[in-house]
Order: sequence, then C-alpha cells, then structure tokens
Amino acid sequence: MKLRRYLLLAFLAAFLGTAVAAAIVVRGWTRDLPSLDALENLRLTSTTTVFARDGTPIAQLASEEGGITITRMLVKLEDVSPAAVAAIVASEDQRFFRHYGIDWIRIAGAFWQTLRGNLQGGSSISVQVIKNTLLRNLSGVRTLERKFKELPLAIQLERLYSKEEILEMYLNVSFWGGNLWGIRAASEAYFGKDPAELTLAEGAYLAALIPGPNARFRDLPRVRRRMKALLDQMVREGWITRAMADAAWREPIVPGGWKAEYDAEGNLVSAELLDPGANSLPDLEVEVAPHFVYEIRKELIRRFGRAKVFGQGGLRVYTTLDVEMQRAAEEAAQAAVKRGLPEGAQLALVGLDPETGEVYALLGALPGTEGEFNRATQLGDGKGRSPGSSIKPFVYTAALGAGWSQASMVEDKEVSFPDPTQPDGVWKPKNYDGTYLDRAVTIRYAMDRSLNVPAILTADALGVRRLAGELQAAGFQVPKNPGLSIAIGGGIGATPLQMAAAYAAFVNGGWRVEPQLILRVEDQQGHVLYEARPLRQRLWNPDVAYLGWDMLKGYVYDEDPLGRGNLAWRARIPGRVVGGKTGTSNNARDLWFAGVTRGMSAVVWVGRDDNQPMQMNGREPSSSVVNPPIWRQFVENALRGRPAGEPAAPEGLVKVRMDLLNGEANAVGTPAYFRIGHTPMPSTLPVGASILIGLEPGRDCLAGPGWPPEQLRWKAVPPGEVARYRCD
Repeated sequence: MKLRRYLLLAFLAAFLGTAVAAAIVVRGWTRDLPSLDALENLRLTSTTTVFARDGTPIAQLASEEGGITITRMLVKLEDVSPAAVAAIVASEDQRFFRHYGIDWIRIAGAFWQTLRGNLQGGSSISVQVIKNTLLRNLSGVRTLERKFKELPLAIQLERLYSKEEILEMYLNVSFWGGNLWGIRAASEAYFGKDPAELTLAEGAYLAALIPGPNARFRDLPRVRRRMKALLDQMVREGWITRAMADAAWREPIVPGGWKAEYDAEGNLVSAELLDPGANSLPDLEVEVAPHFVYEIRKELIRRFGRAKVFGQGGLRVYTTLDVEMQRAAEEAAQAAVKRGLPEGAQLALVGLDPETGEVYALLGALPGTEGEFNRATQLGDGKGRSPGSSIKPFVYTAALGAGWSQASMVEDKEVSFPDPTQPDGVWKPKNYDGTYLDRAVTIRYAMDRSLNVPAILTADALGVRRLAGELQAAGFQVPKNPGLSIAIGGGIGATPLQMAAAYAAFVNGGWRVEPQLILRVEDQQGHVLYEARPLRQRLWNPDVAYLGWDMLKGYVYDEDPLGRGNLAWRARIPGRVVGGKTGTSNNARDLWFAGVTRGMSAVVWVGRDDNQPMQMNGREPSSSVVNPPIWRQFVENALRGRPAGEPAAPEGLVKVRMDLLNGEANAVGTPAYFRIGHTPMPSTLPVGASILIGLEPGRDCLAGPGWPPEQLRWKAVPPGEVARYRCD
C-alpha cells in the first residue's frame, strides 16, 4: 500500500511539476506574443528601385534579410492576375474565404497525415502571413512555441484586416526559391513578366512551387504532376471550368532556366535544367548607366546607412540621370572606339547641369566594360589623375580675379627655378613642343596655344599658396606643399566628375556647384526621406567668371595670328557657342577635354587604368585630336532641341578687338571682353599692315603645329586675310 501511495504521490508531483513548467513556458510565450499593431507598421524588406529623372526605372537594388540577399518587389492585389491568385489560393488554402484565420479541417488532415508518417503542413494563408512577418525569427522550424503563437495571431489578423488585404500581404511575403520573395519577383524570374500578365498555367506553376520552391524548381516533372492535380481540384471546387483547365494544361510553359518540350496533349516530353541559378534575380539589376547606378548605391549607403538601404530596402530613388543624354554619351564613346583610341585606353565622360550640378550622364568606362571601377569618380583611387593643361583656365581666371586683363602680357622664354628634386637642383619648364616664342604674349594667346611657361610665370606672380587655395576651392585635390608646377597640373588630382563641376563656374556666374546624382528618395509609403537642393559656393565674381568664359571660347574659336591653327576647333558645334580646354599629362598618360556651353558642363577623359604612357599609331596621342570629337558628339546630341546661346556679359564689361600677341586694340583683331577702364590701348600697327605667317611646303595652307619652322614658306599678309589660308 505504501509503495502504491508513494508512486501516486510521485506521479502527481511530476504531473503538477510538468503542468507548472508548461504554464510558466506558456506564460512566457504569451508575454512575448507580438502585438498585431506591429503589422500596421511592418516594413517588408523589399527591393529598392532607381528611376531616371523622367520616372523611367533604370535599376533595382536587392535587399538583405538575415544575411541573405533577397529580391522582393511589393505589388497590389489588383495588379496580380486573378487566374494566378485563384490557383495559389486553391493550392494553399482552399477554404480561405470561409474560415476565420484557422482552417481546422486542414489542421486535422495534416495531423492525420503526420501520424501516418507523411509530414504535411496545415497552415492557412493567414497563419503563413504571421509566420513570415511577425514570427520571422521562428520560421523554418516546426516548434510548439511557434504553433502556439501562430493561431491566436492569425485569428486577430482576420479581425483587423479584410481577406483581400491578407491575401495581398501573403503574395508579398511568400518565398518562391533562390532570393525571390513575393509574387512580383517570382513572376519576373520564372516568366519574365509582370504578375498582372500571368496565365492560369503560370499561376498554377507558381502555386505548385510554394511548399518547397528550391527543390521543386529543379524537378519540373514533379511540378507538372502537382499542376495537374491542382487544375483538377480547381475544376471540382468550381474555381474554373474543365475547358479552362485543359487549356492551361496544354499551355507549353517554360520556366526560366529550363528547356522543355510538350506534346499536343500537354504532356512533358523532355525537360532539361540549363541554369540552376535561374530562380534568383541579380543583386543589382541595371538597365542603363551601370556606373551611375554604382554611384547611387554608394550615395544611398553614405546618406542612409547600409541597414536602411539593404536591411529594409523598398526605397524609390529618383535620380538626375537623363536617359537620352546617357545614350548620347554611350554613342559618342562607341564612335570613338570605331575611329580609334590609344592602345589599351579607357574612357570616362560626365555631363552635368552647370546651374544645379545635376548629373545628366555619367560614363565610367567604355560601353561593355566589365567591373564596377568607375573612371568618372575613382581615378587614382579617388585622388584623381593629373589634369595637365586643362587646369590652366583656373590659373588665368585667378589672375583675372587679381586685376589682370586678357591683354596682360607674360613672357614665353626659357626660365629656371630652384628645385631640389631635379638632378642639378634647377627646374627649367618647357612648352609642349620644347620651344619658346622668346617674347611676351597676352595671357589669352598663352592659353590659346596652351603655353606652359606663361602659365607658370603667372602662377609665380600670383603666388603659389594663393593659386593652390583657389584650385582647392574649385574642387581640385592639391598637394600639401605645392610648387609652381601646379599651374600645368603637376601634383593636382582631378576626376572627370570633379572637373565638370569646376568648369560649370565659367557659365553660371562664378559658382562652384556640388555634383548631384539624386533628386529625391521616398520610402515604401511615399514619404520623402531626402530631397536635393543645389549646393553652391562662390568661386569668382560674375565679371571674373565671364572673362574666364571668354578665354575658354577663345581656345575653341580664336585664329592664331602666327598661322598655326586652332587647337580645339574639333569641339565646335554649329549653332552653339562653346568653350573649353584640352589637357595632357606627362607622356600622354591622361588626355582631357573639359568644355562648357549653355546648359551643359561636360568632360571627356581618356587614359589607361595602369597609368602608363599611351601610344596611338606609333606616336604619342594628342588630347586636341582624341577628346574634342567625343565631347562635341555627346554635347551636340544631348542638347539637340534645347535652347542655345551663351551667358550675358555682366555690367561693367565691354567688348574690344585686340591683337592676341601684343595685347593692343586692333580694328581687325580678335574680340575679347574687358573691364571698363582696363581696355587695351590702340595698336601701333596701321590698318592694312602685314603679319608673317607660315605656309606648308608646296601649297598655300597655314601650317599646323607639327611642321618644323625651317620647312615652312613664310609670307607677309594683312591680318584680315589670314583666314583665307586655312585648309581644314
């Protein structure tokens, strides 16, 4: 008797202990039960979409969840094919519209199948919504805790939301294999179409995948058997007619990654999986302008943090990109390839609005180049490459700001400066061709001919520190201890994007603009998270900026009074006034052309990724030959149909014709702008007097810069007749 009593007491103690423990566990589960209010504020991890300035989608950035990259594009219920919705509901929860969150019949059936050894789920659509949202941390495992929490939450879900709202949630949170979350991603990956275009057969295929999408995707015959059973079930339950089911069965669907053939009755004859990874979408899917999109991705991470961009995602990013202008940039680059580029050369091109800094087009590499390295922003590991002579307009504009005029004179002769880095301790700068004019010239002529010595002497007169400060303010990267060589690009770093932003100041009244790639960012609900505003910093006064612009125009249009041609005539655009400057770094490692016109500041860079000297047809290439045609084609096509013209001259400036060489006023000279009170004095050269020009041997054509002086025929002609000897 005592033994029986002890056993009974032990049993009761164990039972009570178990009950108490279970009660404690259940109490803890109840206390941890998520609030349904959280569902209202739920932000599904979804794909971020990037748009061009006209609203055209140009890229999608996949998000991340639990360390896994996922692709989810949210969709409204009304934007999903009714046939596909019917197939999914019939497959996953045939009594969805009749129960209140829990399908007890389905649960009982699943329990019975489990007892028989056939593991089967009994979750309703409402339960699956809870499992894939509020209980994501417990998904993927069958636990008592998860089951306990799912049921009451599903009932509450049905009380708070309509069936249509719950069904929409389900379509957006369901997993379809790979990195595909939601029916929109699945529809695109498997059939290359929007969910609204899905047929009944395609909807049945997607429904058949849901219980085990990764395994089933790799077994098309198994999925076809499930599709057949589902279509027959839908006929029995009145979802569709037999004729609709038969037509769907005979539809020869071929999911992404598969090669399949069917007979006339819809039976699968052969099936081969060609691409096992077809059940995933790219982490970054780009339609146009890949390097522009890479910059957008970096900017989003910098502004919002990686967790918001990829952990939550769902952003709608409206950018500054103009699709037509981007296409013009790509076509200009392709045309350059056909004409011929230096051996092993790459190319970058940037075009932006000089008033706002909004980037219209960005080419970070030749079209078709693989990899994310962006030559428009990452040259020299982000420190830039030498701009060469394309820095000179900033040197001379600094001088104009210091009170100089375009007629100010500077020597072009052999000079030397102390330099401990040189073998003999002396630096003797030379012009590009190794010669000097051995005379004083105007700074306008010095820039027209891209002479190095006058630029260096101008920097010396201004002071290196002052010039370095101005270059830094313009956005260039300046060495800590600059020398006079910064006047010709020595030690200066620039990227095409920085250069385009700096050159904008010549046509916007003297403002240095900050490049803008993003106009606006919205979250999934349409709330504006960021809206751009132009960021500008005063670089020059308007009159100084205009004088600099006038010198840039001169570089493109001025005729050399010595008859050596114009270095940038290839940049001229009929019907538009443009200005710009070429640049070549040592040994032709970098070729530049930076130019501006109304509505556009654009830069073309050509160079090798390894920063080695370039060769073209056995010779050192010239930036005046390679770059301006690319720039001209891009700008001409990008601005086609847009207003032309040029900036208006500010008050206090007047136009005077001057002799480019000696800086004197001359009735047949080159038109140039001056501040009132700083105009050049009349020329001592009488009207009709002659100047000496060099002609090619054997014909009356002005000789280009490549001709040795000793081979030329020299002829005295009136200044007004020089143009007659051009043979372009």
